[in-house]
Amino acid sequence: MLTLIKAQVWKYKSIDDSTPVDLSNHVTVLVGKNESGKTAFLEALHKSMPLGTAKYNYVADYPRKEFTRYRQQHEAQNYQKVVELTLRIEEALADKINKGVFGGVAIVAPQTTFTRSTTIGNTSTIGFDIDQKAALSAIQKPLIDLEHAKDVFKDAETLADVLNRIDELGLSPDNKLAIFAAQWRSWEPKSSSLGLVEGHIWQTYLSPAMPKFLYFDDYKLLEGKINLPSLQQRQSAGQLTDADETALGLLELAGTSLKDLISDEGYETAKAELEAIGLDITQKVFDFWKQNQDLDVEFDLKADSKDAPPYNNGVNLYIRIKNRRHGVTVPFDQRSKGFIWFFSFLVWFDAVKSRVNTNNDLILLLDEPGLNLHALAQADFLAYIRELSEQHQIIYTTHSPFMVDSAYLEDVRVVEDRVKEGTKITRELAGSSDESVFPLQAALGYSIAQNLFIAKKNLLVEGPADLILLQHMGSVLEANGKQGLNDAILVPVGGLDKLATFVALLGANKLKIAVLHDRASTPHQKLEDLIRQRLIERKRVLDFSMFLDESANEADIEDLLPSELYIDAFNASYAKELKGKTLTVEELGDHPRIVERINKWLKQNGITLLKDGGFNHYRVAQAALPMLTSESLKPEELAIFDKLFKRVSDAF
Repeated sequence: MLTLIKAQVWKYKSIDDSTPVDLSNHVTVLVGKNESGKTAFLEALHKSMPLGTAKYNYVADYPRKEFTRYRQQHEAQNYQKVVELTLRIEEALADKINKGVFGGVAIVAPQTTFTRSTTIGNTSTIGFDIDQKAALSAIQKPLIDLEHAKDVFKDAETLADVLNRIDELGLSPDNKLAIFAAQWRSWEPKSSSLGLVEGHIWQTYLSPAMPKFLYFDDYKLLEGKINLPSLQQRQSAGQLTDADETALGLLELAGTSLKDLISDEGYETAKAELEAIGLDITQKVFDFWKQNQDLDVEFDLKADSKDAPPYNNGVNLYIRIKNRRHGVTVPFDQRSKGFIWFFSFLVWFDAVKSRVNTNNDLILLLDEPGLNLHALAQADFLAYIRELSEQHQIIYTTHSPFMVDSAYLEDVRVVEDRVKEGTKITRELAGSSDESVFPLQAALGYSIAQNLFIAKKNLLVEGPADLILLQHMGSVLEANGKQGLNDAILVPVGGLDKLATFVALLGANKLKIAVLHDRASTPHQKLEDLIRQRLIERKRVLDFSMFLDESANEADIEDLLPSELYIDAFNASYAKELKGKTLTVEELGDHPRIVERINKWLKQNGITLLKDGGFNHYRVAQAALPMLTSESLKPEELAIFDKLFKRVSDAF
């Protein structure tokens, strides 16, 4: 009934002022490099409204560089504000308030917001305002016919003014106006920052509905071996660790208790209970863990006097994972870190839900979740997070591109630790550093790559110049009723050296692949290796020299174009840099590839177009496109590309 829509943090560890951070209704992702302040932001939120006993400690939490100057202020109880949360009142709660306080008049509209501010001294204040005039009008309605009612409400600015006027009348205790005043006096808020009406709404409706923060990090990971007497002692003493909480959560999830496991019930009873726990946990965990479904969770109870303390004293609960494929069991804490994290989180969260016994909504704060998970397991976890977010808001930190859902990039906030400013959190990417936005770029790139590979036929080419020239010439031929690319998709891979990787990736998706590449004087070794390894058939590896005369043993796509036309495109695209100098066909040497001839001419004339030499092929290709028409090209020049596209079609 309340939704957290904004948070701002001041003076907490690396954070001077986080700036206001807009939060998603479901999942908010904080992306940033290590040591940027992501964890500090989550910690500050958690301590402001924890489910549990977490509190601020100004010695540990206040920015150290300013600690000495602040100390006297703190000791004088002039506490620094640390967190301000802005929450939105949803329609159901707004209706409840309006019916209970204002007789159904819509004074508190759905989407009304209020703030809760917390200081480093662990004090809090509420910021909540309503239309006083409208509120008084609604409150007056049931009293309008009573004697003195009009007088006490006339021109009153607040309800406190009305109650003071009623008190001045000296009415008997059973008078309805006196009863009205006494009732409101009993609701008078403890906090002087709120008026009577706002204070009553806060104490009666908003405060009970306030969400609580649940924080999860690696300290809550489940251990593979638990000494039950020691755990029981810490539980009795109220000294449970984070790992203990998760262990108790495991028992809660399995429907048993520490007392039940320690009690002497006999072998068969104990064994039956342990097997039941194992089956139950296995079913719940492996509904979500998709990376290896051939695993079972097994439990055993045993005393071991030869173990190290405290495991040599009393009964230990052993958690083991059985691999059905190999028929062996290993201790839980010897499984992969990713599995341990995933298992611990599911156990911890599911148990918390059933154990906390609270009506408050829970907001999950997850610090670097799934860091040790494989990319596909992170995708599984993202799906689990989305499912959880239907009932709980979630804020999590990450620097993994696979923990950023490219379908929800609007939920991402960038976290940076800026020089002289401290940690800042923003949704604006324009001013963010390359390191900070890299996970977003990688996630988007992965998404684009996945969406590119949707056709059954993929023609891999080296670069963007090949891409636009082939697309254009395919369109020219198709407009004249000839063979074009048809349903093949062109995929530029950025050079021959990357072809092996792309072939392996695309081939794994069971897509048809052909390669069309530049040809040097000798075959490219990596391509020959791909053919030899049967990753691609030889008929699907094409080069541009195949479409020239038989004497050609080197060729780029540019060599399939008329030389005069390409030189004109080069001169046009680099007119400014050439400063009036014009390249002619006659000035070119005798190298078989026109690109190399132009490079040599540039070097001979001392012209530098690119820092590393040469020129931008894509720029020239763009200039060439308007010149490549069915009217400007001779039939034999069009025939070269007609032959090329037919050969590409046959390769698939």
